Amino acid sequence: MSTIDVATTNKEKQTYEVEVFAPRNPSDRRPFSWSKHLTVGEAAAQAAIIFGIQGGQPTLAKDGKPLDRSKQLVAAGIRDHDVLEVVDAAGGV
Repeated sequence: MSTIDVATTNKEKQTYEVEVFAPRNPSDRRPFSWSKHLTVGEAAAQAAIIFGIQGGQPTLAKDGKPLDRSKQLVAAGIRDHDVLEVVDAAGGV
């Protein structure tokens, strides 16, 4: 493997490419590229802005289960190419 291949591989392993949608329009999926070390809460806040969601405590849900806002994406079980939902940690958006 060349130096460039190694650098690209390491970079790819540090970043997740995911799709996110809001419950009000599940067919409107938006792509995001996040460091796997970003917290769920930080990622959800970024997604909430894109979807025009204001207030509350946004979090991400995977397979319908809200994730812990304080965990890093990798620790929360998110993987590259996952489809996630942005929801309010208190329930709903």
